Amino acid sequence: MSQEVSGITKLRRKVFSKVAELALEGTIREKINNLPKEIIPEEGLGYRCCVHKERAIVNDRIKSALGLQPNNQEDNLEELVGEAWNLDEIEKPVVDVLDIACDRCPLDKYRVSDACRNCVDHNCINACPQDAIVTVQNKAYIDQEKCIECGLCKQACPYNAILELSRPCETACEVEAIKADNDRQAEIDQDKCVACGSCIESCPFGAITYKSQIIQVIKRIKEEKTIAVLAPSFVGQFGPQVTSGQIKKGLIELGFDEVREVAVGADIVASEETKELVSKIPEEQDYLTTSCCPSFLSLIKNHFPQLEENSSSLVSPMVAIAKVLKEQQPDSNVVFIGPCIAKKDEGAAYEEVAGVLTFEELGSIFVGAGINLLDLEEYNRQDSVSDAGRTFGRSGGLVKAVMGSAAKLDSEQEINKTQAEGLKECVQTLNLAQAGQYKGCFIEGMGCEGGCAGGPATLMNVEKTTQAINQFGAEAEVNEAVENKEVQKLIKEIGHEQFHRL
Repeated sequence: MSQEVSGITKLRRKVFSKVAELALEGTIREKINNLPKEIIPEEGLGYRCCVHKERAIVNDRIKSALGLQPNNQEDNLEELVGEAWNLDEIEKPVVDVLDIACDRCPLDKYRVSDACRNCVDHNCINACPQDAIVTVQNKAYIDQEKCIECGLCKQACPYNAILELSRPCETACEVEAIKADNDRQAEIDQDKCVACGSCIESCPFGAITYKSQIIQVIKRIKEEKTIAVLAPSFVGQFGPQVTSGQIKKGLIELGFDEVREVAVGADIVASEETKELVSKIPEEQDYLTTSCCPSFLSLIKNHFPQLEENSSSLVSPMVAIAKVLKEQQPDSNVVFIGPCIAKKDEGAAYEEVAGVLTFEELGSIFVGAGINLLDLEEYNRQDSVSDAGRTFGRSGGLVKAVMGSAAKLDSEQEINKTQAEGLKECVQTLNLAQAGQYKGCFIEGMGCEGGCAGGPATLMNVEKTTQAINQFGAEAEVNEAVENKEVQKLIKEIGHEQFHRL
């Protein structure tokens, strides 16, 4: 994610922070119906045709911020607050199109270029099922009123004279999960979607967003014992002057009872995944793919199901630490905070995870609560974690953790490694794996470029976050996960099988 903040991102965060402010002060029911007018002034913001449409869009954004379907017909937000307040989890899908905000991009997807030779065969005309192509002035012409954007004309033209133009959301989606229907309205195929968030960042109209768990988490910290667990990429998210201890202290100020690092879970996963890798490569299977990134795991399940048997059986670090904390403190709620939208889907699948917030949501809650992290003291509790566990959140971090531990367990076994960051690279790597190109290999897959440090809901750019992660890792007491005696003790107490998906 770029450090530059777009107008759309600012608007989304303003909605989040206002919802958080009202929920924290206990006035959300009484004041929420006035939020669209508060956020969009009488003169409007100049984004749409009129102030009324801008407010209608914000109204739907607020529904999504409450964790509800944005496109439902209920416009009385006060009525929806009660429903949202009592949700155990947000309504799926997590990533969705705001129908009213979609501009139905008036883009003629297929156009005839000057390369058209008005050939005798007229393959394009013969291929069109809608009779949308005619010859005008010795050149093919596409009647956009009839065109259904099937692409048959482009495939039929021997001169490649028909150009295909894509909408920003379609271009951004590497798994072809988003398309425009016949009315040009964007639709997400949830069977293909991996919740990576690329479409959210790409849409210039802000017509795609993700559902928030802000008020559900606020309810928990107000009423029940709740523990915050911070993803390894949390360091540096609130600027270089804000320390990791101040971020943790800010969570205590919000009302969390305890703050832990997910790096503990990363050490558990690295330790257990190392054992799995050493035992399976090369005796049982050709390669092992990682299972920590939910977008990468969904990519395999939705698009490469035949490769699932080569996926690691380990849960993610988020789930691993949640299992530990629920075993130690059964009456607690565990809330994960990280850079990832896809974690919301993953968290909903495990009863140990009570909620998932992005860094963007957390920052909005801090704003809503009026908390300035620079004014806070340090949170003194320190987790016993390794350098490898703390650097899990950057590209190559998982490979570094597992391969380092593997060398400690078996220095003679040779295991190859490769890593893919961003869905495009992940798709290419899985295609090569399917073709038998990765014999005896450990394959790290990260859905975001730069790994978790480049997640769609981060607050700082990937380069600065990666630097902060590396520095934070260097401050750890030990280097490798298998050297972390506290983590090895936890694994024995809770049981190895608790950390495996399969």
